[in-house]
Amino acid sequence: MKKLTEYIDGREAEMLAFLEKVVNIDSGTHDKAGVDAVGELLSGRLRQLGFQVERSPQTQYGDHLVARKLGKGSRRILFVGHMDTVFPAGTAARRPFRIEGGRAYGPGVLDMKGGDVSLLYALEALKETGSRFYGEVSMTVIFNSDEEVLSPTSKTIIEAEAKRADSACVFEPARPGGEYVARRKGVGKYYLTVHGRAAHAGAQPEAGRSAVGELAHKIIAIHGLTDFGTGTTLNVGLVKGGERSNVVAETAYAEIDLRVPDIGEAARVDARMREIAGSSTVPDTTAELSGGLDFPPMVETPASRKLLEAVQAAGRQLGLDLKGILTGGGSDGNHTSQHTPTVDGMGPKGSETHSDREFIEVATLAERTKVTALFLDLWPTVIETLDR
Repeated sequence: MKKLTEYIDGREAEMLAFLEKVVNIDSGTHDKAGVDAVGELLSGRLRQLGFQVERSPQTQYGDHLVARKLGKGSRRILFVGHMDTVFPAGTAARRPFRIEGGRAYGPGVLDMKGGDVSLLYALEALKETGSRFYGEVSMTVIFNSDEEVLSPTSKTIIEAEAKRADSACVFEPARPGGEYVARRKGVGKYYLTVHGRAAHAGAQPEAGRSAVGELAHKIIAIHGLTDFGTGTTLNVGLVKGGERSNVVAETAYAEIDLRVPDIGEAARVDARMREIAGSSTVPDTTAELSGGLDFPPMVETPASRKLLEAVQAAGRQLGLDLKGILTGGGSDGNHTSQHTPTVDGMGPKGSETHSDREFIEVATLAERTKVTALFLDLWPTVIETLDR
């Protein structure tokens, strides 16, 4: 413990400097050049740590990084982080990385460049202090480029590696209270298009069939499926319809966000959504519904609970009382957890993700790096207990 924590303490200034470099490169999901530039920096650190780094070439998004280091033993672990942010090109120039009042600000500093940096320095600490983990365990690190749009091109890569791993660690940020993530809701996205009949809104309104009017009825029905008691929520977050105010709208369109606690609830809501789409209140209107569940729920299992308990034990060595909670946000942990025990939310603590107020609490960058290093140092022993 002392070797690991002292090593990380000695690298805190370097960690912050490296984080500043990464944050000051715009890497919005659709900014391929920016994401690839971040990938170059991360690849360099991984190679210094003895990893063989491969690029999974992409055209629409940045290239995914898949880095591997073989260990002497049979155990395998998977680490996952993402390089993309939700911010457009030019954001870093307008509000670059800065530290103020014990907080570090900048685009993607919390979601999730802080977690990516924390992972790299935890691995460095294990390597340089001669940890048993670093020599024995085969490691795979995936830094993907499309997580903010639900990982459409990296999902299969992540799932393939998760199937081979004894467990996975995801370096999304800690929750605002510093909690780790033990469970995540499933995340779905639906697309609803309503077809009506155009007509002059003043001269012959009775000849029209308003798609906007029908969509309004459907929106009310869809929002009525929200049940805070079970944790199921639906949000019609985007609506488009019609062309002019004096024309009865011929078409209308909506995008719907779904969050569900389990697969059973996802199936129930999906069936009701299709019933709503298949019926009509405005006569002679029709609708088409597409989409579905993109991120399956991340559920807690006895094995994942033991991993979290090991993280908590590592935290107690540092005087920390760490918690694991359910969150409504999705991550690639939703994918890994379908195939291997997963701990998520391993990045630093902060708040206000996806906004110009996003920050990390600077002290937690080193703190979470220490927890990760101590947890991984114990990981071979922990994994052995899962086999019993």
